[in-house]
Amino acid sequence: MDDREFLNSELKRLNARIDEAEARLGAHSVKPVLMQALFELEEERDAILQQLKARFDGGGIAGS
Repeated sequence: MDDREFLNSELKRLNARIDEAEARLGAHSVKPVLMQALFELEEERDAILQQLKARFDGGGIAGS
């Protein structure tokens, strides 16, 4: 597996985890710990997107 495949795989995994985290959020009284977990996942996803863009000029980005 090359770097692009690995990063795309990680991106898909993170997007799935973000979807799961968002599904756990209630409409009211969202617990701060759940929001923090979601923010951390989104930051990790954004870092991978930046790596893909920097290394591969944004080509082949999964989940976008």
